Amino acid sequence: MKSLNRQDFPGPQYPTRAIQFGEGNFLRAFIDWQLDLLNEQTDLAAGVTIIRPINTAFPPSLNTQDGLYTTIIRGLNERGEAVSESRIIRSVNNELNPWQDFASYLALARNPAIAFVFSNTTEAGISYHAGDRLDDKPPVSFPAKLTQLLLERFPPFQWRCG
Repeated sequence: MKSLNRQDFPGPQYPTRAIQFGEGNFLRAFIDWQLDLLNEQTDLAAGVTIIRPINTAFPPSLNTQDGLYTTIIRGLNERGEAVSESRIIRSVNNELNPWQDFASYLALARNPAIAFVFSNTTEAGISYHAGDRLDDKPPVSFPAKLTQLLLERFPPFQWRCG
């Protein structure tokens, strides 16, 4: 089977405006699919950088397909009609492994175009990890990763509470 890539399947690519923790099926077939539709039907123009949540090479990175992948939607539409639609999703710009490229991970926090952060982390993933430290590259837990990212974003934009 031929892999997807932006050379063989040209189309729009949007600036990164969203950070997504995780590359699982739900996020890709729901959030990224919706962003793809919004990009097509509105002026949203939002690309996604996916943060790999664990340091593993499986599943293969979406970078091998330039962030492109196919979703298949099957079911009933709002009129009760059967639908079966395949769509190449173009909203994902890249996947980033913060263990391999920590500098790029932190650079996302300083990107003023970032407007959205998505995660499908469950209650099991939102847990305290005693070993996490602010200077870890990156920390183990999702809460520590998100905190680290937000603390990196705080100084450049001089946000104030209250």
